[in-house]
Formats: sequence, structure tokens, C-alpha cells
Amino acid sequence: MNFNDLRAILQYVPQFRGRTFVIALDGAVIDSPDFSNILLDLAVLRSLNIRVVLVYGAAAQITALGERRETPLSNVDGTGITDEATLEVSIDAISRLSNALMQSLTTVKLKAATANAIHAHPAGIVKGIDARFTGTIERIDAGVLQSFLDQDILPVVPPLGFDADGKTLRVNSDSVAREVATALGAAKILFLSTEDPRASLDARERNWSSESVLEFLEAHPDLPVGIASKLKNGSIATRDGVTRVHLIGSRNDDAILAELFSNEGVGVMVYSDAYQKVRPAVRDDVDEIHLLIHRAVEDEQLIERSRSEILESIEDYIVVEIDQNVVGCVAVHPYPDEMKAELACLFVKKGHTDQGYGSLLIEAALNRTRELGAPTLFALSTQAAGYLEKEGFSVTKDLSELPDSRREKWQSNGRNALILTRTV
Repeated sequence: MNFNDLRAILQYVPQFRGRTFVIALDGAVIDSPDFSNILLDLAVLRSLNIRVVLVYGAAAQITALGERRETPLSNVDGTGITDEATLEVSIDAISRLSNALMQSLTTVKLKAATANAIHAHPAGIVKGIDARFTGTIERIDAGVLQSFLDQDILPVVPPLGFDADGKTLRVNSDSVAREVATALGAAKILFLSTEDPRASLDARERNWSSESVLEFLEAHPDLPVGIASKLKNGSIATRDGVTRVHLIGSRNDDAILAELFSNEGVGVMVYSDAYQKVRPAVRDDVDEIHLLIHRAVEDEQLIERSRSEILESIEDYIVVEIDQNVVGCVAVHPYPDEMKAELACLFVKKGHTDQGYGSLLIEAALNRTRELGAPTLFALSTQAAGYLEKEGFSVTKDLSELPDSRREKWQSNGRNALILTRTV
């Protein structure tokens, strides 16, 4: 890890401290070799004073126990019909899994307690069929879970609910995670599965609004059931007040930490508010911009700019921020006497390239140029000329395209930068 990585991590710690995260694990994850690393990630979150609630599924364990007992199962994920034999297998599998989880949490010195916090009622007749012992969540006993959290105890919530008569009902763990997060006012839900969500979804789409998720689900009915369930519950959760929902493949190295403490993460995120923003720079961005372009200056991609120089012309800068962190910038320097504007200092942070942020910044620069009333935007470039041509700029040797003061500087600095222009 380099110091830039550490700075990026530290940006998130104040945002997360004291917040509640619901971590939802598929049963297959708990039985996988990845689980030991996930336990360590949980311990790290608790050490940062992040309040964690653990919800787990048990489809893999129910399936395995049903096979050992040679018991036909009517449903394993708590969404279809649960007959009496399946309920019996489910209760046994979930009880064993709960005990194994408590043992594992003890190994990383996390205090934990199982909570029967799910009040449910029978799902009843669904599409003409009696769902039997499958339950619908009625409410979450948030007081019990909050009491555990206040005592620095990690609540563990199994995928079982109880009706008013004390009968046990099988419930879906993805729905449990959503309802628990909503009831507690959690900041995040993190769904972990052995499936990599990026392999099931369009690789270009890592961050989804709650509305775009519903449109995608409607257009793609053939998605894997587990991924579809998490997307659907994530979309509902964000509309009910949970700010961020993350879908993560457990096989990613340091899956939870890598997703939480980097701008791009390793999974898929569903959000309720503006995750990505292009905006005018302000004085508070000066240090961020100065650090951002330092590497490009070293590589001679950009001309060196001191902090005071950036501050002096901060009104010319535009930044793109991801989750409140600046990851790219551009400047539009006006030459009002000659009705021209210069695009300068275009840079996107390493690790955030090929995400379209450069195009967003150029579009914002073109809009700024129109606001200035300049008909043409010009740029001087030594290494980014090819990229700018793809964005609609044209190389020219006509020195009249440059303002007089800029032409003199271009002729004297010896960089041999290409001149590019674009009509706005």
C-alpha cells in the first residue's frame, strides 16, 4: 500500500464511524475458504467503531442437509413453498449454522448474540398456491438489535421469523437484510455471495440508481436468482432510506474492505442519492487538486502548478467527485478580449480511468466555454492529443487560434505541444 492509498482510505473513516452497516452473507460464503478473510474484515470494521449487524442465508446448508437425510425439499431460499419436512430441515440447518457462526466470530474476538427479532406472518396463498411455512416479514424488533449494538455486541440475525402464535416461519435472508437495515436506519447493506455480480451484469455498470435497477430487472428476467433478489431488495432499501447497497463477490481479495474504502470498489453498488457529481471547484478543493495532478506533473503530462497558482484561478476549475472524493479535474481559462478559452489541466486519477470521467469533464468544459461566450475551445497537449481528438478536437498549425499571450508562451517554453481546437 502506498500513501495515496492510505489517504483514500482515511477519507472514508470519518464518514463511516458510528454508522450502522448490515452485512448479509449467503450460506455458501460461510462454507467457503473466503470466510476467514471476511471475519477479519468484520473485525476491522468494528475496530473503526462501525456498528455491524450480521444477517445470513442458509440455502447451501439446507440443500446439503436435505441430501444427507434424503429429504425432498420444496424450497431452499425462503421465497417459495416451504412444506413441513423442508421447514424441519431448515430449522436444523440454520441452528447448526448459527452455532458455527458464533464460534467463528469468537475466534476474531467479536462479541455476538443471536436475535429472534423478526416478526412474521404466513405468506398465505401466493399465485393460487399455499406457501405453507414460508413467512412474510411483518416488522423488525429494532429495539432488541439496537440494545445489542449499544452494548458493543454484534447481532446475528437468522433467516427465521416467528408469528404471533410463536410458530416458526422460513423467511428470505435478502429480505431480512433489507428490513433490518431500514428499521435501524442503516447507512449500508453489503450482500456477499460466491457469485461475482459483475459477471452477471453489464461490466460497464458498477453503480446503479434504484430506478435503473428496476428497469434492468424488468429487461433481464433471466438473471441468476440470487443476484436478481439482491438487486431488487437493494433497490427497495435505497428508496426506503438506506443510502448505499453493495453486491460483492466473496472471492475478491479483502472483499468488504476493498469495496468500502475505495471510490470504485470491487462490486456493484445501488444508490439513492447523487453518487457521481461534476461541479465547479471551490477553495476547499485546492489541496485535493494539487495532490491530484502531482503525479501527472512528474510524468510531464501536465505543466507544474503551485498551490497558490491553483488557488488564484480556482474559479476556472471543474472537478468530478465520486462519493464526495475528487477524482478528476479540468480548467477552462478565459481570454475575454480575444473571445477564446483554453482547456487545461485535464486529469483523471489513476484507478479511475476508462470510466468516462474524462468525457464528463470535457463536456463540462464545453458548457463553461459556451457560458463565457467563446466560440472555440483550444488546448495545448504533449501526450493527450490522441485522447482529445477522440473527444472531437482537431490538431491545427494555425497559430492565430492562440491568444497573443498564450502564443508567446507556447513558442518560448520548448515543450512543442500540439495545438488542438474544438468548436463549441
